[in-house]
Amino acid sequence: MARLIIIEPRSSGCLLIDRARELGHDPVVLTADRDERRVPRERLAAASEVRIVDTNDDATVLDLLKTLHEATPLGAVLPGFEHYVPVAARAAADLGLPGIDPDAAMRLHYKHLMRQAVTDAAVDQPAAVLVTEPNEVEAAVTKVGLPCVVKPVNQSGSMLVRRVDTLDEAVLAVDRIRDPAATYLGRQTLPVALVEEYVRGPEFSVEGYVHDGEAHVLCITEKMLGPEPEFVEAGHVLPADLPAGLAAEVTSYVRRVVAALGLGLGPFHAEVRVADRGPLLMELGARLPGDHIPTLLSLAQGVDMHAITLRAYLGEPVGAATPGVRRQTAGIRYFLRPEIRRFTTMTVDPRLADDPRITEISLLHSPGAEVPDPGSSSGRLGFVVATGATYQETTALLDAVDAAVVFS
Repeated sequence: MARLIIIEPRSSGCLLIDRARELGHDPVVLTADRDERRVPRERLAAASEVRIVDTNDDATVLDLLKTLHEATPLGAVLPGFEHYVPVAARAAADLGLPGIDPDAAMRLHYKHLMRQAVTDAAVDQPAAVLVTEPNEVEAAVTKVGLPCVVKPVNQSGSMLVRRVDTLDEAVLAVDRIRDPAATYLGRQTLPVALVEEYVRGPEFSVEGYVHDGEAHVLCITEKMLGPEPEFVEAGHVLPADLPAGLAAEVTSYVRRVVAALGLGLGPFHAEVRVADRGPLLMELGARLPGDHIPTLLSLAQGVDMHAITLRAYLGEPVGAATPGVRRQTAGIRYFLRPEIRRFTTMTVDPRLADDPRITEISLLHSPGAEVPDPGSSSGRLGFVVATGATYQETTALLDAVDAAVVFS
């Protein structure tokens, strides 16, 4: 049994608390417990201890962890969400615990450092230019060409990521990133932007983990994106319906990216587009995938990515280092209704809602509450999770539910 820290768990990170408890450990949660940094109370109930602290203040977090470790030795420090990968890595290094190298953690979190590391390793990826001042936008757009993608270097959930088709649109996109009001989880968006080559082609995510210095790919997930110019994720299906040769190419490419970034431990979620010249990195997170992908992985292949993560951070044997046996396919579809900013009810055809292949239909916002801007994942209204014997069966069922759900 180990006493372990989970810093600000969100999304899939919340289930780390329950899984740690089920595996016989004592999970201690660090959370600010205010505004966007609130852990659902039903998840906190599984924690052995909850410490309220400003999780965006690295010095305070590191001091607290040192004090906790001196009182009762800790077994691991895990980031509960992407933004807390760097501070968890620094804490693990300070306390002599297994963790990501702190320098690698910075490359994994800050997208401009990620691009530079991949370039230095001679791995192909979209062309990218870092813009630190507004007067640099024109030169950046000229270098990468139009259309292009403008994104912040330190945010998540597709926040402020936008395809632009003109120089004026690029200038406006950079201005939005530089706006002091552009915050998430109480964190200021850095006032710099990446202007990147726009890649045409289908997008996939690659779920895996690193153990004993080796990257293991568990699954390739097909991604569905909402309408551009935003890149809001509308759904996922796994395993992706890919020819064996292309799947092997994507897997090999992601392993090269993992090595280039220096990720030496724990889970990863890599996003790639397959262009005419091959797979190209969108970004890679050193954390559990969000959007219920670990649940889909468990439903489809019997793989427990939460247990893998906990064992990796605790320095324990992970177990089977090969993908799970495909039993079925599983998918999630988010309800994107950009025209709806407030609703009171969600209705679903009972014949679909009662289908045994549907495992969950849920709302993401309370009826009557204002729905956030639809330009990021925060603006999605709800979702459905379904399984099927084949890729085609699962996607058809998700399509049917999405078309049948009515908000009023």
